[in-house]
Parts: sequence; structure tokens; C-alpha cells
Amino acid sequence: MDWMTVLGTVGVIVLQGLSFWFLYWLWKKLRTPKAPRAGAAPLAIKGGAVPVVATFTGLRGLPWVALATNSLNPVLRIESEQLVYRVLRQRERPFADIRQVDVREAYGTFNLIFEFHDARRTFVANVGTAARGAQALAQLPPGVPLSARAQAAAADGH
Repeated sequence: MDWMTVLGTVGVIVLQGLSFWFLYWLWKKLRTPKAPRAGAAPLAIKGGAVPVVATFTGLRGLPWVALATNSLNPVLRIESEQLVYRVLRQRERPFADIRQVDVREAYGTFNLIFEFHDARRTFVANVGTAARGAQALAQLPPGVPLSARAQAAAADGH
């Protein structure tokens, strides 16, 4: 055996060991539970301002399709006479304009979907948790129509 064969064999063994170590490290990292995001921490709604993770503009009938998104400075505020929200720019809509409020839940998200009478576009707010979603739904006046899913979420209160 010459020295090139020995050096090549040692190099292959070292590279294989490093690659196995990397795969093990990656596997452990992906299995470790993540700390809750700041946006998903349980916070009380104060003054009508609902803490949101992100806001979206969607299409009625396609709840998981977003036309625009805002995760830098999203706003959802439930005031006495109107809903104030921001996706691209801040808007105010009276509660009478709301056709229906629906909810959708997936892993790590709880979305409030506001449909309006005069628009095909919807406003979607990701509030992070079902508990925060129930708090936001409780802030809405009784005259705002809720879907069956939204009524169940408001009743559960998670």
C-alpha cells in the first residue's frame, strides 16, 4: 500500500463521518420543538387592536389564495362602528359592509376571513391562535354575520 491509497481512504472515511454527523444534526434540529413565535404568544386584545401575525387580500371562495400580503406592519382594529385593517394601505369599513366572517385553521395559523357585500376581494387576518381568534370574534358586534365555523370557534373559545 502506498501513501496515496492510505490518504485517500482516510479522506473518504472522514468525509463520510462528517456527512453522517451533518445529517444527524439536521435531523435533531428539525425534531426539536420550536419556541412559539412572538405573534402567536397569548395576548389580550386591548382597545380593539387585535395582534396579528400577517394580513392578506384574498378572493371570495378561494380562502387560501392571497393576492397581497403584509407581515411587516399588519393592522386589525375593531372599533365601535367600523373595522380598520391594513394590507397594502389602511382601510376602514363599517360593520354593515361585512357580508360574512369565516375562519380557517391550519398548523400554526388561525385566519379570520372578512367578506364584504360590495367586493369580490376579502380581507384575511392571521391571528396566530384559536384563542386569539375567539377573542377577536367576541369583539365584533352581534349584527355581524358569522359562518358556522366562526360561530363554533367563537363558542369554543379554545
